[in-house]
Amino acid sequence: MNEPTKISAGTSVSWSFSHVLADGSWQFCYALRGPGAINIDADGVNGQVTVSESAAVTTDWKAGSYEWRLYARQGEERQLLSIGQLEIEPDFMTLEAGHDPRTHARKMLDAINKVLEGRILSDHERYAVDGRSLDRIPILELHKLRRIYTQKVRREVKGNSFGVRRVLTRLPG
Repeated sequence: MNEPTKISAGTSVSWSFSHVLADGSWQFCYALRGPGAINIDADGVNGQVTVSESAAVTTDWKAGSYEWRLYARQGEERQLLSIGQLEIEPDFMTLEAGHDPRTHARKMLDAINKVLEGRILSDHERYAVDGRSLDRIPILELHKLRRIYTQKVRREVKGNSFGVRRVLTRLPG
């Protein structure tokens, strides 16, 4: 089966796969549960299950992470065929100005860098005023977090590099 892992609300979506129960006597249905409850009926004939939803239908889907389950029904019988997860992205065309396209990793890295820059000017990790105290994350810990999130951001960027990679080799001689 080749269900999508990401769907954009407000766009058409379709996929298909082979299944032995797709003989015309079984009905197929995906049940998505998460921020919303979405049921998607699928056609199953000639060994192929076909799913298709129009942009007009998906425009109302709430963005977020969903668990899905694929069921086959025939009369009173219902079989669970598969379970998975997918993400529904918001309709990009309806996003307002001010949309922040950064990933979680990029936001965290930017926040850590901002804290480190501020800490250079004020290097106190702990202080007390009027009986109240404030403890800050030690600079060494911030540097460790920075390395972790730098690696995450690099992995994200590499994932979007369209497969371009460097290959190093040593030639004889």
